[in-house]
Amino acid sequence: MNGIELKQSIKRFIAKSLKLPSDKKDKNFSVILNYHSVHPYHRAATSPNDFTKQMEYLSSNFKVISLMDFYDIRMSGKELPESIAVVTFDDGYEDNYTYAFPILKKFGIRATIFVTTGFIEGIVDIAKRDKTYSGLKPLTWTQIVEMNEWGVCFGAHTHTHPILTNIPLKDAEDEIVKSKEVLERKLGRTIETFAFPLGQPKTFNNAIISFLKEHSFKLACSTIWGHDNSATDLFSLHRIRIDAWDIFEDFIDKVNGKWDFIRWIQALKH
Repeated sequence: MNGIELKQSIKRFIAKSLKLPSDKKDKNFSVILNYHSVHPYHRAATSPNDFTKQMEYLSSNFKVISLMDFYDIRMSGKELPESIAVVTFDDGYEDNYTYAFPILKKFGIRATIFVTTGFIEGIVDIAKRDKTYSGLKPLTWTQIVEMNEWGVCFGAHTHTHPILTNIPLKDAEDEIVKSKEVLERKLGRTIETFAFPLGQPKTFNNAIISFLKEHSFKLACSTIWGHDNSATDLFSLHRIRIDAWDIFEDFIDKVNGKWDFIRWIQALKH
Protein backbone atom coordinates (compact mmCIF):
# COMPACT_ATOMS: atom_id res chain seq x y z
CA MET A 1 0.00 0.00 0.00
CA ASN A 2 1.53 3.34 -1.05
CA GLY A 3 1.21 6.63 0.80
CA ILE A 4 -1.81 7.84 -1.15
CA GLU A 5 -3.68 4.58 -0.65
CA LEU A 6 -2.85 4.65 3.07
CA LYS A 7 -4.23 8.19 3.42
CA GLN A 8 -7.36 7.14 1.55
CA SER A 9 -7.84 4.18 3.88
CA ILE A 10 -7.47 6.42 6.92
CA LYS A 11 -10.02 8.90 5.55
CA ARG A 12 -12.37 6.02 4.76
CA PHE A 13 -12.03 4.76 8.33
CA ILE A 14 -12.73 8.23 9.75
CA ALA A 15 -15.80 8.64 7.52
CA LYS A 16 -17.23 5.36 8.81
CA SER A 17 -16.26 6.00 12.43
CA LEU A 18 -17.59 9.56 12.75
CA LYS A 19 -20.97 8.71 11.28
CA LEU A 20 -21.53 12.35 10.38
CA PRO A 21 -25.18 13.14 9.74
CA SER A 22 -25.94 14.19 6.18
CA ASP A 23 -27.81 17.44 5.58
CA LYS A 24 -29.66 15.51 2.89
CA LYS A 25 -31.91 14.17 5.63
CA ASP A 26 -32.90 17.61 6.79
CA LYS A 27 -32.99 19.98 3.84
CA ASN A 28 -32.38 20.34 0.14
CA PHE A 29 -28.71 20.66 -0.71
CA SER A 30 -26.29 20.79 -3.60
CA VAL A 31 -23.02 19.00 -4.31
CA ILE A 32 -20.44 20.20 -6.85
CA LEU A 33 -18.06 17.44 -7.89
CA ASN A 34 -14.45 18.21 -8.82
CA TYR A 35 -12.75 15.92 -11.34
CA HIS A 36 -9.54 16.34 -13.28
CA SER A 37 -8.96 13.28 -15.44
CA VAL A 38 -10.99 10.29 -16.68
CA HIS A 39 -8.59 7.78 -18.19
CA PRO A 40 -8.35 3.97 -18.26
CA TYR A 41 -4.64 3.76 -17.45
CA HIS A 42 -3.37 6.88 -15.68
CA ARG A 43 -2.73 6.24 -12.00
CA ALA A 44 -4.39 9.48 -10.81
CA ALA A 45 -7.42 9.37 -13.10
CA THR A 46 -10.92 8.10 -12.50
CA SER A 47 -11.40 5.12 -14.78
CA PRO A 48 -14.12 5.33 -17.45
CA ASN A 49 -15.89 2.37 -15.83
CA ASP A 50 -15.91 4.08 -12.43
CA PHE A 51 -16.99 7.38 -13.99
CA THR A 52 -19.91 5.63 -15.71
CA LYS A 53 -21.07 4.11 -12.41
CA GLN A 54 -20.71 7.46 -10.68
CA MET A 55 -22.72 9.36 -13.30
CA GLU A 56 -25.37 6.65 -13.25
CA TYR A 57 -25.65 7.00 -9.47
CA LEU A 58 -25.88 10.79 -9.71
CA SER A 59 -28.54 10.61 -12.41
CA SER A 60 -30.61 8.20 -10.32
CA ASN A 61 -30.28 9.94 -6.96
CA PHE A 62 -29.78 13.64 -7.75
CA LYS A 63 -31.09 16.27 -10.10
CA VAL A 64 -27.94 16.87 -12.16
CA ILE A 65 -27.82 20.40 -13.55
CA SER A 66 -25.28 22.75 -15.09
CA LEU A 67 -23.28 25.17 -12.98
CA MET A 68 -25.07 28.14 -14.56
CA ASP A 69 -28.45 26.54 -13.88
CA PHE A 70 -27.34 26.29 -10.26
CA TYR A 71 -26.42 29.98 -10.33
CA ASP A 72 -29.80 30.92 -11.80
CA ILE A 73 -31.64 29.04 -9.06
CA ARG A 74 -29.54 30.66 -6.35
CA MET A 75 -30.12 34.13 -7.81
CA SER A 76 -33.85 33.57 -8.16
CA GLY A 77 -34.19 33.32 -4.41
CA LYS A 78 -36.20 30.13 -4.78
CA GLU A 79 -35.54 27.09 -2.64
CA LEU A 80 -33.16 24.65 -4.25
CA PRO A 81 -34.80 21.53 -5.66
CA GLU A 82 -34.07 18.41 -3.66
CA SER A 83 -30.57 16.97 -4.01
CA ILE A 84 -28.83 18.91 -6.79
CA ALA A 85 -25.52 17.75 -8.28
CA VAL A 86 -23.12 19.62 -10.58
CA VAL A 87 -20.13 18.06 -12.36
CA THR A 88 -16.93 20.06 -12.95
CA PHE A 89 -13.43 19.35 -14.27
CA ASP A 90 -10.26 21.38 -13.77
CA ASP A 91 -7.34 22.10 -16.13
CA GLY A 92 -8.59 20.77 -19.49
CA TYR A 93 -7.10 17.35 -20.16
CA GLU A 94 -7.73 15.64 -23.49
CA ASP A 95 -9.26 12.63 -21.78
CA ASN A 96 -12.16 14.88 -20.74
CA TYR A 97 -13.13 14.66 -24.41
CA THR A 98 -11.94 11.15 -25.26
CA TYR A 99 -13.35 9.28 -22.27
CA ALA A 100 -15.56 11.55 -20.15
CA PHE A 101 -17.52 13.30 -22.89
CA PRO A 102 -19.22 10.15 -24.31
CA ILE A 103 -20.34 9.24 -20.79
CA LEU A 104 -21.61 12.75 -20.08
CA LYS A 105 -23.60 12.60 -23.33
CA LYS A 106 -25.03 9.20 -22.41
CA PHE A 107 -26.50 10.62 -19.21
CA GLY A 108 -27.25 14.10 -20.58
CA ILE A 109 -24.96 15.79 -18.06
CA ARG A 110 -23.80 19.31 -18.93
CA ALA A 111 -20.54 19.46 -17.01
CA THR A 112 -18.32 22.53 -16.68
CA ILE A 113 -14.64 22.32 -17.60
CA PHE A 114 -12.36 25.02 -16.16
CA VAL A 115 -9.62 25.45 -18.73
CA THR A 116 -6.05 26.62 -18.27
CA THR A 117 -5.81 28.36 -21.64
CA GLY A 118 -2.02 28.45 -21.82
CA PHE A 119 -2.01 24.66 -21.43
CA ILE A 120 -4.35 24.31 -24.42
CA GLU A 121 -2.18 26.67 -26.48
CA GLY A 122 1.08 24.89 -25.63
CA ILE A 123 2.54 27.80 -23.66
CA VAL A 124 2.81 25.82 -20.42
CA ASP A 125 2.65 22.09 -19.69
CA ILE A 126 0.87 21.89 -16.36
CA ALA A 127 0.82 18.09 -16.55
CA LYS A 128 4.62 18.14 -16.60
CA ARG A 129 4.76 20.66 -13.77
CA ASP A 130 2.25 18.73 -11.62
CA LYS A 131 3.52 15.16 -11.26
CA THR A 132 0.07 13.96 -10.23
CA TYR A 133 -1.14 14.29 -13.82
CA SER A 134 2.20 13.71 -15.53
CA GLY A 135 1.92 12.66 -19.16
CA LEU A 136 -1.63 13.83 -19.78
CA LYS A 137 -2.23 15.92 -22.89
CA PRO A 138 -4.41 19.04 -23.15
CA LEU A 139 -7.69 19.35 -24.98
CA THR A 140 -7.57 20.85 -28.46
CA TRP A 141 -9.65 23.85 -29.46
CA THR A 142 -11.52 21.67 -31.95
CA GLN A 143 -12.53 19.33 -29.13
CA ILE A 144 -13.48 22.25 -26.88
CA VAL A 145 -15.68 23.81 -29.56
CA GLU A 146 -17.44 20.49 -30.21
CA MET A 147 -18.11 19.92 -26.52
CA ASN A 148 -19.31 23.49 -26.09
CA GLU A 149 -21.74 23.13 -29.01
CA TRP A 150 -23.21 20.01 -27.39
CA GLY A 151 -23.74 21.75 -24.04
CA VAL A 152 -20.60 21.27 -21.99
CA CYS A 153 -19.80 24.64 -20.39
CA PHE A 154 -16.31 26.12 -20.19
CA GLY A 155 -14.94 28.39 -17.51
CA ALA A 156 -11.66 30.19 -16.90
CA HIS A 157 -8.88 28.66 -14.80
CA THR A 158 -6.17 31.29 -15.46
CA HIS A 159 -3.74 31.25 -18.38
CA THR A 160 -0.72 29.48 -16.85
CA HIS A 161 -2.15 28.04 -13.59
CA PRO A 162 -0.26 30.00 -10.90
CA ILE A 163 -1.42 30.18 -7.30
CA LEU A 164 -2.90 33.64 -7.51
CA THR A 165 -1.94 34.82 -4.03
CA ASN A 166 1.71 33.87 -4.68
CA ILE A 167 2.13 36.45 -7.45
CA PRO A 168 1.59 40.24 -7.55
CA LEU A 169 -2.07 41.24 -7.76
CA LYS A 170 -1.55 42.84 -11.19
CA ASP A 171 -0.11 39.56 -12.51
CA ALA A 172 -3.04 37.65 -11.01
CA GLU A 173 -5.44 40.02 -12.75
CA ASP A 174 -3.63 39.52 -16.05
CA GLU A 175 -3.87 35.74 -15.66
CA ILE A 176 -7.63 35.97 -15.13
CA VAL A 177 -8.26 38.40 -17.98
CA LYS A 178 -6.10 36.47 -20.43
CA SER A 179 -7.89 33.18 -19.81
CA LYS A 180 -11.27 34.86 -20.11
CA GLU A 181 -10.38 36.68 -23.32
CA VAL A 182 -8.91 33.60 -25.02
CA LEU A 183 -11.96 31.47 -24.22
CA GLU A 184 -14.37 34.17 -25.33
CA ARG A 185 -12.54 34.62 -28.62
CA LYS A 186 -12.46 30.89 -29.32
CA LEU A 187 -16.03 30.12 -28.25
CA GLY A 188 -17.79 33.35 -29.20
CA ARG A 189 -19.59 33.71 -25.90
CA THR A 190 -19.16 35.42 -22.55
CA ILE A 191 -17.22 33.43 -19.95
CA GLU A 192 -18.90 33.85 -16.58
CA THR A 193 -17.42 31.12 -14.36
CA PHE A 194 -13.99 30.72 -12.79
CA ALA A 195 -12.09 28.17 -10.71
CA PHE A 196 -9.12 29.14 -8.54
CA PRO A 197 -5.93 27.14 -9.22
CA LEU A 198 -5.42 24.81 -6.26
CA GLY A 199 -8.42 26.50 -4.70
CA GLN A 200 -7.53 25.91 -1.07
CA PRO A 201 -7.88 28.53 1.67
CA LYS A 202 -5.35 31.37 1.20
CA THR A 203 -4.96 30.71 -2.55
CA PHE A 204 -7.48 33.49 -3.22
CA ASN A 205 -8.59 36.59 -1.35
CA ASN A 206 -11.08 39.47 -1.37
CA ALA A 207 -9.05 41.53 -3.84
CA ILE A 208 -9.11 38.70 -6.39
CA ILE A 209 -12.81 38.08 -5.81
CA SER A 210 -13.54 41.79 -6.31
CA PHE A 211 -11.62 41.70 -9.59
CA LEU A 212 -13.67 38.70 -10.78
CA LYS A 213 -16.89 40.55 -10.02
CA GLU A 214 -15.67 43.67 -11.84
CA HIS A 215 -14.99 41.56 -14.95
CA SER A 216 -18.45 40.03 -15.24
CA PHE A 217 -17.81 36.68 -13.60
CA LYS A 218 -20.91 35.37 -11.85
CA LEU A 219 -19.33 32.72 -9.63
CA ALA A 220 -16.06 31.03 -8.73
CA CYS A 221 -15.30 27.53 -7.49
CA SER A 222 -12.75 26.67 -4.83
CA THR A 223 -11.62 23.25 -3.68
CA ILE A 224 -12.64 23.95 -0.11
CA TRP A 225 -14.43 20.77 0.86
CA GLY A 226 -18.18 20.79 1.29
CA HIS A 227 -21.17 18.93 -0.05
CA ASP A 228 -23.71 21.71 0.47
CA ASN A 229 -23.74 25.01 -1.44
CA SER A 230 -27.27 26.11 -0.59
CA ALA A 231 -26.00 29.32 1.03
CA THR A 232 -22.25 29.31 0.27
CA ASP A 233 -20.76 32.52 -1.15
CA LEU A 234 -21.00 32.28 -4.94
CA PHE A 235 -17.34 33.31 -5.26
CA SER A 236 -15.97 30.55 -3.02
CA LEU A 237 -18.21 27.60 -3.85
CA HIS A 238 -17.24 24.34 -2.22
CA ARG A 239 -16.47 21.20 -4.17
CA ILE A 240 -15.95 17.49 -3.52
CA ARG A 241 -12.86 16.00 -5.16
CA ILE A 242 -13.25 12.66 -6.91
CA ASP A 243 -10.21 10.74 -8.16
CA ALA A 244 -8.63 7.35 -8.84
CA TRP A 245 -8.48 6.18 -5.24
CA ASP A 246 -12.23 6.37 -4.62
CA ILE A 247 -14.03 3.06 -4.51
CA PHE A 248 -17.72 3.30 -5.33
CA GLU A 249 -18.68 3.34 -1.65
CA ASP A 250 -16.33 6.30 -1.12
CA PHE A 251 -18.05 8.15 -3.94
CA ILE A 252 -21.51 7.57 -2.44
CA ASP A 253 -20.33 8.64 1.01
CA LYS A 254 -18.59 11.74 -0.38
CA VAL A 255 -21.60 13.06 -2.27
CA ASN A 256 -23.82 12.46 0.74
CA GLY A 257 -21.64 14.45 3.14
CA LYS A 258 -19.89 11.71 5.09
CA TRP A 259 -16.41 12.97 4.20
CA ASP A 260 -17.09 16.55 5.27
CA PHE A 261 -14.53 16.23 8.05
CA ILE A 262 -11.94 16.95 5.34
CA ARG A 263 -12.87 20.62 5.58
CA TRP A 264 -11.60 20.61 9.17
CA ILE A 265 -8.30 19.11 7.99
CA GLN A 266 -8.01 21.80 5.30
CA ALA A 267 -8.61 24.51 7.90
CA LEU A 268 -5.87 23.13 10.12
CA LYS A 269 -3.39 23.05 7.22
CA HIS A 270 -4.12 26.61 6.20
